Parts: sequence; structure tokens; C-alpha cells
Amino acid sequence: MKKHIVRGLILTGAVALVLSGCGQKPLSNGGASQGSENSAVNSQATPTPTPSEAPQNAKKEPLTKQIKAYYGDDQAEKLVEKEVTINYNEDKDKYTASLWTLKKAPENSNLIPLAQALGFKSAVLKEGKLTLDMTMSNEGRLGAPGESMLLQAIQKTLFQFPEVESIDILVDGKAVDSLMGHMDLPHPIKR
Repeated sequence: MKKHIVRGLILTGAVALVLSGCGQKPLSNGGASQGSENSAVNSQATPTPTPSEAPQNAKKEPLTKQIKAYYGDDQAEKLVEKEVTINYNEDKDKYTASLWTLKKAPENSNLIPLAQALGFKSAVLKEGKLTLDMTMSNEGRLGAPGESMLLQAIQKTLFQFPEVESIDILVDGKAVDSLMGHMDLPHPIKR
């Protein structure tokens, strides 16, 4: 059991590093090319970009937000809340960015990420209802207590955004009765 947890933590850490590196690579390249083309004064004092530069400027400045993320304690018996910072390009991306934090525990902690088995395809908010489409690997399935904590972590993470009134969780685009076979999954989950 411990081998699977350690293996899962290592795999999750590697995936998180790759994803965080991929998400930041275009930003650093864009900033470097802008710095080499423009002087420092021009890059700071350009409130009105030309039409060809407007899409580039939007991608160069990611939005950041402090949120609460939830993990299992070192015994996987209760949820632990931690403040984390998310980065995202558009307001609509903050939901998936928030969920990805559940896949990796904060550094220097004994917390257990509950969402290791999940991949988040999309999260679309329409009229207060957030439709979350995800994938799930068989290796990271949890028992009944773990599934219950995972559902609580997802709900607490997403319901901290006041515009989210309900969550409809889909697995590979389909509504399922249970996420991992232990807990009923209402459609939608209401605040």
C-alpha cells in the first residue's frame, strides 16, 4: 500500500512539474522576446497596445489568485485546508486551475493529495452551474472514506467561488451514479 502511495506521489509530482513548466514556458519566452525588442521604459509604459500586439499582451500576464485547497491528513482521515496560489490566463480557467492544486500536496507537508487519479478536462460555468468533465485512472481509486473526502475537497474548492451555485460532475462526458463506486453522486451537487 505504501509503495502505491509513494509511487503515486512521485508520479503526481513529475506530472505537476511537467505541467507547470509547460504552462510557464510560453510566458517566459514571450517576456524575453519583448524585452529584447523594446526598452524597459517602453514595456512598462505601453497602456495602449497596437491591434497586432493585443493578443500577445493578454497571454503574457497570467492572473493569480489565493484560494483554499483541500488535502487528506497524513493518516487520510480528515480534510486539511491550505492556502495556495493559482495562475490562469482567463477568468474561466480559474476553476480547472483550482482543481489541479488538489493533485499535488504543498511542499514540505505530510498531506495526501486526494485527486491523484483524476484529470480535469474542462469546467464550464453557465448560469451558476459549473459542469466539470474529468477523467479517472484505475490506479488511484480510493475507498469509501477517501472518495467521500475527495468529493468534499472538490465541493469546498469550487464553492469558494461565489458565482458557483451548483456543480455537475461528469466522467469522460457522462453523468455517473458514483465517482469511484462508494458514494452517490447527485447531479448537480448544490451549495
